[in-house]
Order: sequence, then structure tokens, then C-alpha cells
Amino acid sequence: MLPAAVGLLMGCESIDCTLNNVVLCHYSFANHLGQDISFGGQLTITAEGTDSVLINRLTNAKGFSLPMSYVNDADTLVLTLQDGDSQFQTRIYIEKQNTPHFESPDCPAVMFHHITAVGCDADGIVDSLTITKASVNYQSDENVKIYFHTAD
Repeated sequence: MLPAAVGLLMGCESIDCTLNNVVLCHYSFANHLGQDISFGGQLTITAEGTDSVLINRLTNAKGFSLPMSYVNDADTLVLTLQDGDSQFQTRIYIEKQNTPHFESPDCPAVMFHHITAVGCDADGIVDSLTITKASVNYQSDENVKIYFHTAD
């Protein structure tokens, strides 16, 4: 009788919330030929229209991961690249649809996203962006590839 009572009590205590409930958009870097690259300089990223630094002086980066806004239909990131004495700044745009995701009333709500379009300043050092996986959720797959203008 005792094992049945213990099993019954343990069954009532269980909450199946996802342990990794952070939703991040994953960006990677490539050159104009599509080859993955790492940026040897320093990368600082801010959200346009704010003074918040999202990533500060990231070095030897092959990419980065950031959360997306919960309520905006588009995010604009300002990338500042410092390489020696040279500094370059460019903006990238990510248009998306936001979908609330609930697993259980006992678990915190999160926002999943579906990327619909990406773009960048025409005069920046970023050549283009592509969507590699439009669904932004708990998975750590690459979502956006950023192609840089590079010397041949």
C-alpha cells in the first residue's frame, strides 16, 4: 500500500515546464561567397531607438544570438564593427509575426516568432541577409545568415 501512496503523491507534484524556456534568434556570419566566417574585430549591437547595448565588444564572433521583441512587428539592430582604427556601422531589419506560446497554466508564457522578411542598409558593410529558418522558438538552429562585403 505504501508504494501506491508515494506514487500518487509524486504524480500530483509534477509540472512539465520546459527548463530551457528562452527564445533566441540565432544569427551567423558569411562572406559574399556564402562561406562561414568569424569577425576578428569587436562587434557591438544596440536596438535602434534605444540606448540599450545588447552585445558589447564581442570578439572573434561567428555569429550571435538575441531575443526578439515581444510586441513589435519588426526589430532593427544597429551593428557597430570596430576593426583596428576603422569603425563601421550598419542597420539590419527583421520583420516577424509574434505568437504567444503557452504550455501550461503553471508555466510562464513565452513568445514564438515567425520571420517574414529581413533587410539591411544599402550603404553598410552588410551585403545582404537571408532567412535560413523562419521559426524562432526553443531550438538553437540558425535563423538568419548575415553576408558581409569582404575583399576578394
